[in-house]
Amino acid sequence: QDAEKLAGEDHAWKEVKDAVNEVRYPKSKEEWKHVLARCQDLLSSNKGHLPDTNIYQLKMLDCAMDACINLESWEEALHYGSRTLEPYRLYYPGFHPLRAVQLMRVGKLQYSQGMFPQALETLKQAYNIMKVTHGTDHSLMKVLMEIKEECEAMMRIQ
Repeated sequence: QDAEKLAGEDHAWKEVKDAVNEVRYPKSKEEWKHVLARCQDLLSSNKGHLPDTNIYQLKMLDCAMDACINLESWEEALHYGSRTLEPYRLYYPGFHPLRAVQLMRVGKLQYSQGMFPQALETLKQAYNIMKVTHGTDHSLMKVLMEIKEECEAMMRIQ
């Protein structure tokens, strides 16, 4: 998978790698806005030059998703989060806790956008991994079950 990790044009991923290393954890809304602008700029300027499976592109997508979540831009957070699912599946195959948490985050965003069938499917994938990696008594599992049940309830209403 090493070829996948550095797929794309060298100059593009090296620029993204430097940017990823520059980003420190923001503490204010203003700093998050700055981080998001930087991510958006790099993601759009490297469109077609870097696949989402490039490890630095993936980190940039994660960073953009985090920034959007912190700025409460749910729809945009979902856009970036959805793009991470396939690379996460590639790099964290089988039962991997990081993949489970990412699926849960994307499922929550889908739920927030009223995409209940998609959210339920994503949350079920997260559940199937998390019951193995975290166990059924873990606090994250309890949160996941609540969202899953709310999602099922919303689908019954519609």
